[in-house]
Amino acid sequence: MCRGMIECRNKLGIMISNVVYLSRKGGAQRIADAIAAECGTEAHNIAERHVLGQTDLLFVGTGIYGHQPEQEILNYLDNLPLNTIRGAAVFSVSKDGRDHTELVINLLRHKGIAVYPKHFFCPKQSLFRNHGRPNSVDVMNARAFAREVLNAYQG
Repeated sequence: MCRGMIECRNKLGIMISNVVYLSRKGGAQRIADAIAAECGTEAHNIAERHVLGQTDLLFVGTGIYGHQPEQEILNYLDNLPLNTIRGAAVFSVSKDGRDHTELVINLLRHKGIAVYPKHFFCPKQSLFRNHGRPNSVDVMNARAFAREVLNAYQG
């Protein structure tokens, strides 16, 4: 399924995937760690120094506040060098459990990065609801999402 989306493999035939996230209260981090485990890599908090390098597939995650992704993740994506990332998949956690990642997706596309058409999103715990979320079922679903995306990009 890589046809037309990205060339899935580097010169050695190995797809390089990375996971980056920003999480204020740990919900997006829990999902990022699950996705990274499925990819056989580590999740990188964008608030900490790291080197991303050439990437075939980048998973991007954020918490949603006020129906918007965090500004820091948008700044991070805006500053990515051109032509270093071929494809991306997006995930988020929000109080209402809905997908509010349009700004992230538009920014990635503006950078010339193909974005996987499905996005992963789940509820996060708030003061009065979603206690314990993301939970083990959310983590299991995040891992399934990562497998789906990897399978699609690896063909």
